[in-house]
Amino acid sequence: MTPPRSVPVIALTVLHRRTLFVVGGLLVLTGIGWLVCHFLLPGDPDFPEMPHPFEPFWMKLHGACAMAALVGVGSVIPWHAWRAWQMRRNRTSGLWMAVILGVLVLTGWALYYVGSEFWRPYYSAVHWVVGLLVVPVMWLHVILGKRARVAGRART
Repeated sequence: MTPPRSVPVIALTVLHRRTLFVVGGLLVLTGIGWLVCHFLLPGDPDFPEMPHPFEPFWMKLHGACAMAALVGVGSVIPWHAWRAWQMRRNRTSGLWMAVILGVLVLTGWALYYVGSEFWRPYYSAVHWVVGLLVVPVMWLHVILGKRARVAGRART
């Protein structure tokens, strides 16, 4: 049995981290799949207002991945984000992660549940632009967290 730690652990386990990366990666890839079908691939030439045939497929897969991502984000809040915030560790990039994920959740909800055809293009644009930003911000958050952890080990 391991002795209790005096400092709370905020690093994610390997399985937890890998699961989040896989789910997040699938979420980004399915979003990119939708973007490619929506903006780059032509639909039926006889019915130009109709979407590309694979567009609904990517949207449904993206929604399924989003449900898993919500569970993943919820699993990070009490043991990782909250403790790190209390310890004043990696706050800036963690706050950016929280803001970006919050915007993605709100715009995703609005795209699905708010029926305004006037606002839909705006929700959509914000959602996919911020969705593409999540990759470099997540990468930066992980790198800064690892650096802080290594620097903390060097001090002890």
